[in-house]
Amino acid sequence: MGSYSDMRRNASPPSRRPSLNMELTMSGNPALRSELDAASTLRVSSEYRERLQALQSEFGHSISILADGHGRIGRFNCFAYALGLWNHDTYTMHVDRDGSSAIVNSEFVQRMMKDSELGEIEASKAQAGDMIVYFHKDRATHAGVVASAGDAMSLHSKWGGNEVHQHGIWEVPAAYGDRVRFFRRPDIDVSLSRLRATPGMRNAAGCEA
Repeated sequence: MGSYSDMRRNASPPSRRPSLNMELTMSGNPALRSELDAASTLRVSSEYRERLQALQSEFGHSISILADGHGRIGRFNCFAYALGLWNHDTYTMHVDRDGSSAIVNSEFVQRMMKDSELGEIEASKAQAGDMIVYFHKDRATHAGVVASAGDAMSLHSKWGGNEVHQHGIWEVPAAYGDRVRFFRRPDIDVSLSRLRATPGMRNAAGCEA
């Protein structure tokens, strides 16, 4: 894994993507990321944990499983976790009503970006508590929270139907894409207001639980 300071910055046209300082692009270790894709399909917790341990021995990754959401991992997804909605009563009510945690999905997050409810920041200025969003092409596929900034940046994020993890930026399944952008996480009331105005969306993209 390259360090945070070694990451290449993307210089794609500003009409399609953010400016040079706003986005990081890197593939990480392709072999590890491919193995994480396969591991993410496992739904028996003990088998999944055993696989992560085997991959740690093989690749030396820093991934660990956190206690957040233990016992209810099927009731929230990565976007809800990153926005701080995952354990809020209003979000839980929507999940129960719609029978899906995907009420907060990639479209939800990208609308928040479009409406400037997520304030984008330069990658070098990301701090603990900020939000990171992964992209495949131009679609948001995954999101997490910065746990610690600096050269060895650490993140917390929920992986699909599995648990919340602590990991490095590129220690994620390959399906999440090779581009990331950083945002100041909005006040919870901003996210809740959008949630209350959002009809049920069962066909969510990315991070489905």
